Amino acid sequence: MIGKKSFVLYTDQREVFDELSDQDAGKLIKHIFSYVNDENPSTDDILLKVAFLPIKTQLKRDLKMWDEKKEQRAEAGKKGGLAKASNATKFLAKPSNATNDVAKLAVNVNVNGNDIYKHTDKNLKVDEESHNKIFRQLWKSNIWLEGIAMKYKVTKYQVQDHLNEFREECILKEELKISQKDAKEHFINWIKRGNPISEKKAESPTYPKSTLEDNWW
Repeated sequence: MIGKKSFVLYTDQREVFDELSDQDAGKLIKHIFSYVNDENPSTDDILLKVAFLPIKTQLKRDLKMWDEKKEQRAEAGKKGGLAKASNATKFLAKPSNATNDVAKLAVNVNVNGNDIYKHTDKNLKVDEESHNKIFRQLWKSNIWLEGIAMKYKVTKYQVQDHLNEFREECILKEELKISQKDAKEHFINWIKRGNPISEKKAESPTYPKSTLEDNWW
C-alpha cells in the first residue's frame, strides 16, 4: 500500500477477533500490519489464513477506491488550476467582462491539491447574502480567530479585518462561499498564497465592534 499512511478496520470485523484466542488475535493484527506495510507476510497457520482472508479483501477494495479518488483529485486539480488562472487573466485584462467569465465557472482550489470545490451557476445557487452570513458567523468565532492570530503573531482584530478583505475579494471575483468549512479553508490558503495579515498593530477592528447585528455587511 505504497503512498498510503493509514488503513481502516471496520467494527463488524470485531467478530473475527472475538472468535480468536488472545494469542491468535495478536498474531492476526501483526499479520495485518505486515500486509499493509507491503512486507508480503506468509503463514502456515490455517486459522490465521481464514481469519485474514475477508480483511485482506476489504483492504484491497479500500485501496482501489483510494487510488481512484487520488487520480480524480489530481486530474481535477490540473483542470481547476488552469481554469482559475485563465479566469484571473480575463478578470484583469477585461474588467467589464470579468463578472460573466467568472460566473460561468467559479473554481476554488486547495493549495495542496488535496481538496477541490467547484460550483457553477447551473448546479448551485449561492447569493451574496448567504455568503455574508457565513462570514458574520466566522467573525464571531473567537477560538478559531485567536488560533490564527497566535499562529501568525497578530491580534484577533487584525485577523477579523483580514477576513473581511477576503470576503470582499470573494464577492468581487464571484467566488461566493458555500459553508463555514469552505470559507475557513480558502481563507487560510489565501493567506498562504501571498496575502499575509498586516503587521500593523490594531487594538480594535476597523469594522464595527458589534458583530451581533446581521445587517452591517
